[in-house]
Amino acid sequence: MTPSPNSSASPALQVDFSLDLICPWCWIGLRNLLAARAALMDKYPGQQLAIAWHADTLLPHIPEQGVPYQAFYEARLGGPKAVEARRAQVRASAAAAGLQINHAAIQIFPNTRLVCALVNYAQTQLGGEAMIGFVESIFDAYFVQGRDIGSAVELQQLADSAALDWDSVSFDAVRYQSELGHAGGVPHLVFNQRLQVTGAVPPAELLRAMEHARAADQSLV
Repeated sequence: MTPSPNSSASPALQVDFSLDLICPWCWIGLRNLLAARAALMDKYPGQQLAIAWHADTLLPHIPEQGVPYQAFYEARLGGPKAVEARRAQVRASAAAAGLQINHAAIQIFPNTRLVCALVNYAQTQLGGEAMIGFVESIFDAYFVQGRDIGSAVELQQLADSAALDWDSVSFDAVRYQSELGHAGGVPHLVFNQRLQVTGAVPPAELLRAMEHARAADQSLV
């Protein structure tokens, strides 16, 4: 007997999510993933999503204390006009995902080695919605409040707010470096270890990818 497409017995869909906390496209990509998850659960009641987080710094050469944000992007993109054009693109995509990016509040472009290791560590204590909320709190701290997420002091406050047992002084960041070592663009998502998507693609595209991965696994049963 063929299972109903609305069966509640489906195993959780596994998602490996590679990201860097300094990348606004990763926040947009997360929001798009959550929108796609809602659509998937509407279509297949009882279907769950299990996210494994793989945070890794894309620019490890950035000094530990960070660098001036505006100057960094002007040098990277070729001047203030190019920076503003890129930011307008980011803001438009963010708005479509229900987000507002406050570039004017950001003063420091941080080294994200510590915050990425913290995210990888956090999932040893937090799960499901709590973990999503913690990651979003970091994105919000940086892209809305302009806080320096390269600062151990700021990260300690964020960890404490999430009731996370974390001590920045004794934390071994090397131990919690990403195991995937994804060298391409982020966000990068892998569904059920078989179907890959790179970039902050629209929710509809993510939904199609999840349905394909889900169908492929069910065909093996």
